[in-house]
Amino acid sequence: MGRYVYHKVSIKLRLFFSLSIVLVLTSCATHGKLEYITSDGEYKTACETEYTWEPSVDKYAVEYILSYCAKKAVKKGHLVVDESLLKIDLSIPLSPNGNSWTFDYAKELHKNNRLSDKEYGYIIAYIDLGLNKG
Repeated sequence: MGRYVYHKVSIKLRLFFSLSIVLVLTSCATHGKLEYITSDGEYKTACETEYTWEPSVDKYAVEYILSYCAKKAVKKGHLVVDESLLKIDLSIPLSPNGNSWTFDYAKELHKNNRLSDKEYGYIIAYIDLGLNKG
């Protein structure tokens, strides 16, 4: 009988620790989606995005992508639910070396405190959207 109780408790502890790890990992993610209303009055979502690296930077990357998508949605005649996304300035700083932004170069500058979290997050999203190739 003692072995059965130990085995039952052991399984519960493993399950508890597994769920705890999953919760910790998912709590580190920053995510968002764009909600809009079509010209026909249909409610839709788009541009679901998630960053799971550094929360202080990730929130800005998500903000950039959602604002970019919101502005594109408005150009297509849709009404964006969160209108504050339309007021965000999506300009990013020029690359100090004069070249297109790269992940490695932006990371290096951020690590050396030459880019703020917001600038770095915006640059990461800018690169992810492929806008650095333009």
